[in-house]
Amino acid sequence: MREVDYFSQDYQIARKKFLDAAYASGASVDSVKNPHLGPDNQPLFMDVALIGDADAKRTLVLSSGTHGVEGFAGSGIQTGLLSEGIGSRLPKDVNLLMIHGVNPFGMAHLRRFTEDNVDLNRNFRDHDMPYPDNAPYEDLAAVLAPRTLSFLSEVISWSRLLLYRITAGKVASQAAVSGGQYLHPDGLFYGGTSDTWSNSTLRTIIRRYLSASTSAVVIDVHTGLGGFGAAEVILNVSDESPEYQRALGIWGSSFVKTTFTGESVSAHLDASLKLAIPQMLPNADVTAVGLEFGTVPPMRVFKALRGENWLHHHGGQEHRRAHQLKTCLLRAFHPDSEEWEASVWRQGVQVVERALTSLAH
Repeated sequence: MREVDYFSQDYQIARKKFLDAAYASGASVDSVKNPHLGPDNQPLFMDVALIGDADAKRTLVLSSGTHGVEGFAGSGIQTGLLSEGIGSRLPKDVNLLMIHGVNPFGMAHLRRFTEDNVDLNRNFRDHDMPYPDNAPYEDLAAVLAPRTLSFLSEVISWSRLLLYRITAGKVASQAAVSGGQYLHPDGLFYGGTSDTWSNSTLRTIIRRYLSASTSAVVIDVHTGLGGFGAAEVILNVSDESPEYQRALGIWGSSFVKTTFTGESVSAHLDASLKLAIPQMLPNADVTAVGLEFGTVPPMRVFKALRGENWLHHHGGQEHRRAHQLKTCLLRAFHPDSEEWEASVWRQGVQVVERALTSLAH
């Protein structure tokens, strides 16, 4: 099978490829059903495949689909690794846990967000504590998530957005828009006011499968930020932290960046999955990272997100532009390019192999 054949652009097809590869590899498989259905009225699942000794003290976790539509890249890497026999290459006392479709609703419906319109990487926080203020988002909320995409509305919206970017600068603009907000449930990058289904389900999986681990490397695959096909290993911790230093030792400075210093392609996040998992495993040394693959220019990604969010809340799936807006979102996060998929595969394998090497010592 060619490497690009591991990739899919439809949730049900991607899930079948993953499960077929998992069963063929001898993995122990578990599936947790989401309470919602896909666009084809088919059930949705967060699927888990464990390879190796369940009681192993060192674990590599590879997850896909935290941001729904971004999940096809991670799914392709997972399926390919299983198909090419990664289970037979595991070091002694190391197991491999693959979590497929962390946000299956978003993956199936071609949304970045969950069934609650929640950005999962802004949801891992204590919801009994006050939420952080994002005043710039408040000022721009009506143009970031408009109620209409009429010509006049778009002229006004893009003029305001351009003016803000010019006056505030690139870094501040990115933080304002994508850093997360907790007051607009129909807006972009909404963090939610309670744990989502994906959040709660993932916590249960981590407790079940990693309770014996004393050392873990967690790689959560994403797309949409950076140059076409370029990979970046992202942390949300200080560059002086033990976790960052461990990441540098595994992948080197050419891959590893932290949002803490502003050097990453991502805005800094304080409620991400990669921050939450170490808290779930207080007795283990956890190195949790996002593996980001660049796609298309940032403005095209933002326009696709904004358009699809309008469709979901105001246009409806029968709208004449529905197919166009969904396709634009898919292409923003998974370009229709065998060259891009080959680059994702090649670098994904490299990142995983380096992680396994680190766990062997």
